[in-house]
Amino acid sequence: MGVSFLEIPLVERFLTLTEESLKKFIDSQVRAIVEVGNYIVEGGGKRLRPLLLLLIAKGGGLENKHLEERGVPLAVGIEYIHTASLLHDDVVDNSQRRRGRPSAHTLFGNAVSVLTGDYMYATALYLYSIYGTPKMIEVVSNAVRLMAEGQVLELKKVGELIDEKTYFEIIDGKTAVLFGASAAVGALASPNLRGSYKDFWNFGLYLGRAFQLIDDALDYEGSETQLGKPVGQDLMEGKTTYPLLVILQKIGDIQEVKRILLNGSPEELKNLVNLVRELGGVEKTKERARRELSRAKEILNRSKLQGEVREILNQMVDFIAERTY
Repeated sequence: MGVSFLEIPLVERFLTLTEESLKKFIDSQVRAIVEVGNYIVEGGGKRLRPLLLLLIAKGGGLENKHLEERGVPLAVGIEYIHTASLLHDDVVDNSQRRRGRPSAHTLFGNAVSVLTGDYMYATALYLYSIYGTPKMIEVVSNAVRLMAEGQVLELKKVGELIDEKTYFEIIDGKTAVLFGASAAVGALASPNLRGSYKDFWNFGLYLGRAFQLIDDALDYEGSETQLGKPVGQDLMEGKTTYPLLVILQKIGDIQEVKRILLNGSPEELKNLVNLVRELGGVEKTKERARRELSRAKEILNRSKLQGEVREILNQMVDFIAERTY
């Protein structure tokens, strides 16, 4: 059996550099901010967004010295934005679990969690003001705006049976645009890819869409142990995601589904999860994810990436398609 994606030496090196630096820039004099920031960072995560940035920068010719001095702080800034969004999301959704542990707001309170998220957003933009360029700041700031729009749209659609267009507006905002920004910044940081940063934005966007589609599929078929959160949590929160919306026409009583979304009992929610599985919602979601990943690979394979990076990114695409957590 070959080496898995996460065990590739360059991937391991970049993940180690990221982990070592994530706590470095949480240097507030306010103890509560450091406690909450360290707590959520220590909760782990796949770190795919910073990894994406560093791999593309490397494949675009950024030298190792500059990767560590400049690329890593930019990658950490991206992960801070992602982490801040998680702190805010858990408060908005009143989520009790995150990555197998109690959510930060259940331990530290809503106000401190939200304000620590604000601190991490600000720290990310501070890092970009020092290590980035005006174009990078533009790309990342725009991504944060779009993320906020996606989250508000999702919140306003709780309890509604949304259509496919609205679903993709939501997931592009809440997930895909930060993948797009990560890839675009990686290109902008490299000497050979700056002119094609928009292509890499699209590469990241398709990757992020697929990531969220697989996430939504796992919400219907994963295990709580692997996911670190309850199966069916989206339904419990009244959210219509792709596995449900893609099979809605096969369900006879749409109004009953809407009632369950708004006020279903645990047993009714469990039965709806099982029905979505039986009607093929999970497999259709995975099929759509594979279509998005195919579009990502098309961009990747016509790019000017150098060395082993193109193959590593192809393996990242496959990792996203096949992941179970």
